Amino acid sequence: MNKKKYTIAQILPALNTGGVERGVVEISRALVKNNFRSIVISSGGYMVSQVIRNGGIHYNLNIHTKNPFKWPKIRNQLKIILENENVDLIHFCSRTPAWIGMPLGNVLDIPIITSVHMRFRKTNIFKKYYNSILTKGNCIIAISKHIEVCVKNSFPNVSDKIKIIQRGVDLDLFNPSQINPARIIAQSKLLNLKDNLPVIIMAARPAMWKGYVVLIKALSKIKHDFQCILIGAGDGSQKFQNILIKKIVESKLETKIKLVKSTRDIQAAMILGDLIVMPSLTPEPFGRIILEAQALGKIPIAFDHGGASETIIDGKTGFLAEPIKAESLSEKISYVLSLNTTKREKIGQFAKKFVTKNYSHVKMCNLTLSLYKQIIAEYKINS
Repeated sequence: MNKKKYTIAQILPALNTGGVERGVVEISRALVKNNFRSIVISSGGYMVSQVIRNGGIHYNLNIHTKNPFKWPKIRNQLKIILENENVDLIHFCSRTPAWIGMPLGNVLDIPIITSVHMRFRKTNIFKKYYNSILTKGNCIIAISKHIEVCVKNSFPNVSDKIKIIQRGVDLDLFNPSQINPARIIAQSKLLNLKDNLPVIIMAARPAMWKGYVVLIKALSKIKHDFQCILIGAGDGSQKFQNILIKKIVESKLETKIKLVKSTRDIQAAMILGDLIVMPSLTPEPFGRIILEAQALGKIPIAFDHGGASETIIDGKTGFLAEPIKAESLSEKISYVLSLNTTKREKIGQFAKKFVTKNYSHVKMCNLTLSLYKQIIAEYKINS
């Protein structure tokens, strides 16, 4: 007797660049490889082609709108998709899609898993209520130990629903030997890098909480010569960019820091860096960029809070600075820049071994697929 081919629907706002998006693509590919059917529903984005190329099915739906007056119509459209595809489990990867689609679990009699990956800050009661939708399914995936603690503190009554599945990195995609030299040369020209100067890279969304200003302040204290590329800052509004440019000019770093747009070839861009910085002001839920840097044999530097504290062993797989302290961040960057090439490479190789052993995307995908099967089986027993 043939085993049933389960159909899993992952639902998220969009499929553009980002850790959540890359995770969805990786899980979709793993589903297909393991004889599941993979459905991904989003408002679109350049990663849609990857889902389809890997054998998944994608539906475009305005699932990211925060206008509640539009939700009933979208919910009905989502219901039709889920029914037609005979979906066995829904996995909501964000809050807004969950608000739209959560009622369909009962309507269609299928289990729901949610992933929690947002930042937890001191919020008002309305924000807590908005977050609470991710606790309403059959199981909650916390992407780090930090997130598990945050969810338990905010919603103590759902502790038994939480399962930690830490993010993983695609070790094939972020493998230096798999990156064609032509790609690296192209990125170097695009970024207009100077020869024989150490390269500091920060790759992040254009949001102030990502720590752009504190990094500029830290860099202003460094005596070593360097060049710093802020990948993603060029995607920000003119107001956002003007604030950063003003800080750069005031710090007399115009010749050392560049704001550039995000790149689709982040691997080739990152491999040009001598160190990768993640100076987020509030704790990152996980901080996937750290794993990607480590997989490439690069040295990550971050503040010692949130997910970074789990993925960096200070002095061995990267460096941790005192949270939100420009002086501490500056000291760590200066120390790495003072290391000779051999010592940097030694730390980079140790970091690569660490991430290969503990944070492969294969491990993340296997744990996720096992959880899907477990939740489906338990739901059938309890139905």
